[in-house]
Amino acid sequence: MRAIRVAWVFVVIVALCGHCRAQEVRVMGMTPHEEDGHRGDLLEELISAEEAFRSDPEDGARYEYASLLMEAGRFERASEVVAPLLDSVPPSDEALSLGARLAYWMGDYERAQSLFGEILAPEPNDARALTGLAMTYYQTNDFAACAGLSEEQRGAVMLPMLDLMLAFGEEDPYSAEWDEDRSSTVPFITTDPLPVVEVEIDGRRLAALIDTGADLFILDTDIADELGIESLTTMLGMFAGGKRAEIGFARAGSLRLGDVTLRSVPISILPTKPLSLGDVEIGGIIGTGVLRQFVSTMDYPNSRLVLRERSDKGLAASLDALDGLVVESVPFYLEGSHFILAHGSLNGSEGLLFLVDSGLAGVPAFGAPRQTLEYVGIPVPEVSVREDVIGGAGGGFAVGEFEIEELGLGSLRQKDLVGSFGGQPPGSYRRAGFIKDGLISHNFVKHYVWTLDFDGMTMYLARDANASSGG
Repeated sequence: MRAIRVAWVFVVIVALCGHCRAQEVRVMGMTPHEEDGHRGDLLEELISAEEAFRSDPEDGARYEYASLLMEAGRFERASEVVAPLLDSVPPSDEALSLGARLAYWMGDYERAQSLFGEILAPEPNDARALTGLAMTYYQTNDFAACAGLSEEQRGAVMLPMLDLMLAFGEEDPYSAEWDEDRSSTVPFITTDPLPVVEVEIDGRRLAALIDTGADLFILDTDIADELGIESLTTMLGMFAGGKRAEIGFARAGSLRLGDVTLRSVPISILPTKPLSLGDVEIGGIIGTGVLRQFVSTMDYPNSRLVLRERSDKGLAASLDALDGLVVESVPFYLEGSHFILAHGSLNGSEGLLFLVDSGLAGVPAFGAPRQTLEYVGIPVPEVSVREDVIGGAGGGFAVGEFEIEELGLGSLRQKDLVGSFGGQPPGSYRRAGFIKDGLISHNFVKHYVWTLDFDGMTMYLARDANASSGG
């Protein structure tokens, strides 16, 4: 078996606390289902629910069918099925909650905010709806809207992001200062095992990983101390192997990425130096929370990060730059604060839902939980603790490897890859209320010019028609 070095730096939000509050909750109020069953069991339920719905599409059968579609990750179809229930007078809280969550995941934040508001109209302190509403403010950078929540409502939302947003007051986060063409190109210092670029935060230059499995810009704890940046609130995060560590949340004055500077930047604080690659000291991590401020392109073949204004013009310029390449467009969803999800396949099993997390370094292109391996028919590998395996909360967890015949994202396919088992936190399979079949990562996406459009909720993966697929 080939040697690997793994750097799992993505964060799964499990225990959230603000001002040292501690309570086990789920983002948007999700409660995990039983972990024993895999996707095959759910599909059997879904077939029965669809038959019941088609024979008699009454409200109960409709809601059950829509709920199971949601659990299977078929969000668009679930939204279509539940839609008539939202027009009922009055709609049930269950239907409103399902509709709001689906709208949120599909990036329709205006509709999500409206539906969460309908739940809150008669029940202003509903914690689940308040959490969803706060998250819509988070995704739309409307931090000032949090001031409209009452003290009682704020107390019901156990999110460190709420405390962070409130700390901004009326100040807008992520205010961008551009050069004339409103684009910035930042060369990679390294591309493998993960892309690294130079950034400047509050005047301090440092090397930062690009990792779509992270949320905000993550600043190393020691560097934060040097800059005098103190945490405004904290949370307990779960990382690779189920390990936990405290994460601080704070505000930096500026973050410069090439020719663009963001002002008033929300950040996380966590030790990143242990993730250093060779002689390159890692002082930070650029997460999805930063990338979604732009039309962002990770141009792996040309070793550069290209950031353009998040606008129709910025998207058009990004797509124009792909002229002459073969381009695959893949719809994606955004769950929680930052988890990018897209449909894919594994060894011929289609309709799976993958977390697209670019921060898994080393040989593996994919990580899977036990349930996915059982569903696809891949033997669960033996695991062992390895010194060369480290995550965002350190090492000391057991991993194993398995061979992959074919791995797909959208209609893209790569063959003869390696997968990793043991790194994904326990309970991750259904934690969000739907199945996440695995994690597709660096050794898959590094063969493409990879552009993320957070307005159209579409990723574009482009490559030279004659280039090797890497499989």
